[in-house]
Amino acid sequence: MYILERKIVSQLLLVICAFTAVAAEGSAITLPELRQIATDSRESVTTAHLVYIDELNDNRPIDGNENSLEYKLEKISNHRLMEVDTIIDCKAKKAKSSLTELRDVNEVLKEYNLPARQKMNVSWTKTVIYHGNYEMELVDSSILNEGHSMMGLFENPGPANYLFKMISLGVINDKLLSEDYEPTLSDINSNGKSLLRIELTRERKNASKTTIKIDCDPLLKYRFRRIERRSDGHLIKEIIADDYRDVSDVNGVVPYPFLYIERSYYKDGQIRRDRKYIIKDVKLGVDLGANDFKIFVPAGTHLTDAVVSMTIHKIEQSGYMDIDDALDVVKSSLLKQ
Repeated sequence: MYILERKIVSQLLLVICAFTAVAAEGSAITLPELRQIATDSRESVTTAHLVYIDELNDNRPIDGNENSLEYKLEKISNHRLMEVDTIIDCKAKKAKSSLTELRDVNEVLKEYNLPARQKMNVSWTKTVIYHGNYEMELVDSSILNEGHSMMGLFENPGPANYLFKMISLGVINDKLLSEDYEPTLSDINSNGKSLLRIELTRERKNASKTTIKIDCDPLLKYRFRRIERRSDGHLIKEIIADDYRDVSDVNGVVPYPFLYIERSYYKDGQIRRDRKYIIKDVKLGVDLGANDFKIFVPAGTHLTDAVVSMTIHKIEQSGYMDIDDALDVVKSSLLKQ
């Protein structure tokens, strides 16, 4: 009898646990809870090391003469394929990326009937450092077909901000969960998955209406699988996050999408711009220091200063440099003059 009672109790416990698990997966979540999850997910990781393939196909029309150099270069840059190896420190507002061109640049030049000297304007192979509002990029002499490397110093924080976003791919933008947008939450079934749909509508002053639908997965800590944006019923943009895998960070394990696609559309449904990220490796919460954001600059490199004086300086001695070092070179050169 005692054994039988224990067996019945064990079966009841299994049923209760199973019911509780199902209830937890399908239970409603409040907007404040969802907003807190998104905020915590976005702010929990401040450093990362990412390696990914960046594929861009931009089908927007280009103005100008099809035979002009400017037209050809813009046409080429609108279709890119490169590997990116980047480290990011959000708190210090620093990022460093090594970009490797994956296309056969010689074939691209031949296709557009461009001379070999245009290789530097076609290839995306370079190393770039971002710090605050500044950007420094180094192009190797082998790309330039010249006897020296070239380095540029610019004010351009935009690309760095995009890199910082890469840390939290798949996390809902908590601004979209503002009560001002009056988002509604509902449970849906998509391709056999039980998802939470967040839907909100934004009315514009010109009477146009934008509708946003965010389908997120409770089993992925409410990361999204798809975001759809429509204007007056027309699909204008979608973001797809897929191939989620568990990645370790300082707080444990988090889901991270190893496939990330951003598309924009014309009103007739044709793809306007298609950008795909194929993630090869992700490390979150890595230990980074100041030396990680330096690059080796060989002697003889020509430094173009587009920040202080719009002049060109020659690096006299090989060494590792960051943006502060490049600024010191520029200032020192100006003082000598």
